[in-house]
Amino acid sequence: MGGNPPEQGELPPAPRSELAPHMSRGRRIGTCRAESIDGLRMLAGTLVALALVAGCSASSDNDPDKSVPTQADPLAAAVRVEALGCHDTATIGAGSFVANERVLTAAHVVAGATKIEVRLADGRRAEAKVTAIDRSLDLALLDVEQPIAPLALGSMAVGATGQYVVYRNDAQVALQFRVLARNPIEVPDLDLLGSSTRDGYEISATIEPGDSGAVLVSRGVATAMVFARSAQDADRAWAVDIDEIRQLLQGDRDVAVDTGACVPG
Repeated sequence: MGGNPPEQGELPPAPRSELAPHMSRGRRIGTCRAESIDGLRMLAGTLVALALVAGCSASSDNDPDKSVPTQADPLAAAVRVEALGCHDTATIGAGSFVANERVLTAAHVVAGATKIEVRLADGRRAEAKVTAIDRSLDLALLDVEQPIAPLALGSMAVGATGQYVVYRNDAQVALQFRVLARNPIEVPDLDLLGSSTRDGYEISATIEPGDSGAVLVSRGVATAMVFARSAQDADRAWAVDIDEIRQLLQGDRDVAVDTGACVPG
């Protein structure tokens, strides 16, 4: 990642050497499965025993006040997504509330799922259903009927810094990122039948399997969503621009939609 990042407005070519036109079979990394697109790794992890985290849920006797807070907190807005139906174990991803009762996550985390749950910041668990999905952009919206204040949507420039919330050792943590470049990124579709181009960012961040869907927050607003990391550089990843979800939000419905087939691998 040597050299100076381009100025805002300059769009260097997408890192095609790290974007192969096919997705290879997933492989195990500890208890996680990383789907590889040559140099890019789709970051859906797998949970060995779903009951292990279910036991961490907060007691219903101690549920917090259900009134919606007046300001969105990135930690409170973040969730862990657990999707069942495609593999022997749950597919794990990240996500955040970006609209009223709507969680943004990566489509490859929930594609083909028959049951989806999210783990909230306070440890409680809630059922979720997919109400909008764009498999070509790898975006999905989940209906989660919880009064969590959503993050406002915004933008960021090359060189911007911020945080994203994921889980490490079964605990929520906020990690830092920095924007290296803004690129039109061409990646294979989830169906492996073609490719699509999405507006996105190349970032410096520590991304691990299970972090797909993590929302980047810069200067208090949601700016992008992580969908892949580099297989060649542990500190480099890619995120789709938050503007890509605006049309998804407009087409959102209150009923569950077909998420399509499971992602190969």
